[in-house]
Amino acid sequence: MRSGPFTLLLSAFLCTIGCSDDGDGGAGGAGGQGATSGTGGATGGTSTSAGGTSASTSGTGSATGGTSTSTGDASTSTGDASTSTSGTGGSGGGMAVRTPAASANSLREAGEKANPPILIGAAISGGGLNNGDYKRVAAAEHNYVTAENEMKWDALEPNPGQFSWGSADNIVNWARSNNMKVKGHTLVWHNQLPGWANSLSGATQVEQAIRRHIENVMGHFKDRIDTWDVVNEAVITDSDTGVGNPRMRPSVFFNALGDRFLDLAFEIAREQDPNAKLYYNDYSIDALNDKADYVYEMIKGMVERGVPIDGVGFQMHIGPPNNEAGGADVAANLRRFADLGLDVLISEMDINRCSNQVTAEEQLTYYHDIVEACFVMPECKAITFWGINDGRSWLNGWSGALCNGQSSQSLLFNDQYQKKETYNRVMDALMGR
Repeated sequence: MRSGPFTLLLSAFLCTIGCSDDGDGGAGGAGGQGATSGTGGATGGTSTSAGGTSASTSGTGSATGGTSTSTGDASTSTGDASTSTSGTGGSGGGMAVRTPAASANSLREAGEKANPPILIGAAISGGGLNNGDYKRVAAAEHNYVTAENEMKWDALEPNPGQFSWGSADNIVNWARSNNMKVKGHTLVWHNQLPGWANSLSGATQVEQAIRRHIENVMGHFKDRIDTWDVVNEAVITDSDTGVGNPRMRPSVFFNALGDRFLDLAFEIAREQDPNAKLYYNDYSIDALNDKADYVYEMIKGMVERGVPIDGVGFQMHIGPPNNEAGGADVAANLRRFADLGLDVLISEMDINRCSNQVTAEEQLTYYHDIVEACFVMPECKAITFWGINDGRSWLNGWSGALCNGQSSQSLLFNDQYQKKETYNRVMDALMGR
């Protein structure tokens, strides 16, 4: 029997992380690659306010310094535009809260008119851009883009030192033509690697490959992308729900370099672009569970060592095979990472209805409460949904999602690109309702 998620999210901001320590909310799931196996799901989706955003200072809760510039608009937040609540868990007294727009006709507009603004994103596929309705809805409702697969290692560097830019360039140029920011996804990830990369051995070979890939990819997009998922999914647990024996994932990178590959990737990325926002991204760290605790300590160590990391993306693939996370737990989790002085963001959100592990009503509650948990925090820079409409969801065709070829019913628009009730619940959260 699953406990229902909390709906009064602001209560999570009136206590420290210790207010909730009871695991991940209970979705069962098979082991394996997690939310990213060979489909669009594992990373990037990520999202944060790229460009002019600066990380909020730890514990101060001030909206100033955590401001975010919305895509295509020059509006920025100021500290006195946000309200404060007392007695919150940060180390600096009151905690700022994002103010919703007075009115809005789209998710994008609701994000742009909030104070401070918040980016509303979507994973975009090259194939989707061949469909007029897809492009229309994507541009009208979002101002932030993550390439679903076209910027992963196998797509960009299919042979050593030989790069293929066409599909990624098409997405980036389309986004920019619609005044949308782009987050690069992803530079170092164990999955969707070309065969030659998986065959690398020895520290020297692997380090050279990481350096060449990051320098070339970031260099190619330097004038168009200033936010990157640098490392994706470096941690694994016994269950894809984030429960049991958290540890570094065995990969070609970890096997050759140990956990220092994390620091190395971020350091190379910072050398390549001193002004870019650099993020770590992972799945099933959304709830308060073993994996989230492990990743928190890992990221905390990186911050303390001076590794140039700017934020953490919480993929928020909710439902089989990954974790379920109620709004209060998400709020507490986002808060503890933000208190390290980092941006936080929802980077790949979808909620899988397959196998009825998440009911229709639970899905609506999760969508509202999780979005609200991010929205009220000025340190939460973006919310990205992993796709536009149900029929194109990566979950439908991946066996781990338990859909068996059926629709996961996981997103905000149906196959006719009409708004679903999930859309309305997200809009309610963005409007403070």
